[in-house]
Amino acid sequence: MPTILIIVGITGDLSRRKLLPAIAEMAAAGVLPEKFEIIGITRKNDVVLHDLFEKAEHAEYLEMRTELFPMSLEETSDYMRLGAHLEEVDAALGGGAQRLWYLAVPPKTAWPIIEHLGSSGLSKARTTKLLLEKPFGVDSASAEELVAHVESSFSPEQVYRIDHYLAKETVQNIVVFRSDNPLFEHTWNGENIERIDIVASESIGIEDRAAFYEQTGALRDLIQSHLLQLAALTLMKLPKEDDLHAIPEARHALLKTLAVDPDGVILGQYEGYKDEVGNPDSNVETFASVRLRSSDPRWKDVPITLTTGKALAEKKTEIIVTYRHADTQKANRLTLRLQPDEGVELCFFAKRPGYDHIIERVPLSFSYAEHFEMLPDAYERVFLDALRGDHTLFASSGEVIESWRITDAAREAWRVKNVPPVTYARGSAPKGAVIACDACTVAPQEQPFTGILQ
Repeated sequence: MPTILIIVGITGDLSRRKLLPAIAEMAAAGVLPEKFEIIGITRKNDVVLHDLFEKAEHAEYLEMRTELFPMSLEETSDYMRLGAHLEEVDAALGGGAQRLWYLAVPPKTAWPIIEHLGSSGLSKARTTKLLLEKPFGVDSASAEELVAHVESSFSPEQVYRIDHYLAKETVQNIVVFRSDNPLFEHTWNGENIERIDIVASESIGIEDRAAFYEQTGALRDLIQSHLLQLAALTLMKLPKEDDLHAIPEARHALLKTLAVDPDGVILGQYEGYKDEVGNPDSNVETFASVRLRSSDPRWKDVPITLTTGKALAEKKTEIIVTYRHADTQKANRLTLRLQPDEGVELCFFAKRPGYDHIIERVPLSFSYAEHFEMLPDAYERVFLDALRGDHTLFASSGEVIESWRITDAAREAWRVKNVPPVTYARGSAPKGAVIACDACTVAPQEQPFTGILQ
């Protein structure tokens, strides 16, 4: 279908660093519509088009297909002027083009834009879609208000809430991995699995994001969105074969079963954070670990722990599934790696070659980069699915509201403790964290992360 992509905030960092390079790569791969135009909305009149593409290869495609449209985001008359221009672009493409509105702007800026798109009638144009970046609110109340605000101008089918974690190859393959491998399909339940840990650690601190982080913290930044989405994909009931469109509802149904274990909430703050943000009284968490329980009978008594933190020992994002064994030293462990090296690793036991009967833990490992030449960026997949009208990799309004319910419960559990976040040194590792097979000399604790850091 002919397509017009309208990027609101085209001069911003997100557009330059992620979106425009992804579009250029998709053009080079031949997956974009033949009739495709980009309208870049900007408040500035002195923008040089070429400068926007400095981080993109194949920039010549972008230069040929992009035009800038300076306007005020507060003036109704400018939206009417934009609407008339879009009609001209649509006619030049042969008519009947779908319109994708990508709001690459902060949530406070997006709110009035959505209202103007509704009141001007631009949200009702044929095959119009709205792509939104997180955060989707700051708590349950604001999330519900935002959902209602968006749906006053756009129908739920028009809205695509972006969580780029869902577009990573390993995440997309969680469903395939579970459903197409009988070994795991038949053991993916609480009878065989002892616990599930989802970890997203970063070695860097907050860098130049002091204002953002003081308003957000680790719980809202990663656990509310990315890690709860990963938990939902890992634990949900699989939809019928090939019914991928049912996945968002399956994730939503699973999230509704999750409850926070009040004794399993731990918040921390790395040394020096207060100086970085210039706030000696800051109690904002840079580390968060939340233990959840599911009311789904399939996961009875299985702890699900979500952990994230800044300034930790290494950068990695993993889903770690530990299988049951009477001796925890001999438990098999499955690790789905999301970054930095996307892949899958299964730890099992084998006899060491030699005259003595020595058993050791060894890895069976698979890396996407080593086996496949093409590994698209997450934003490429996100944008392609929006073009196709596929909601599989996007968070529904119900998922957003449920994830905030869980996050708010975790914040309340910590507030009741009435203690500040635990201070930890830069370069710390989560206590009891699962370590790689080739270095595995000590089994993980029965409940990892119940201490905080070491």
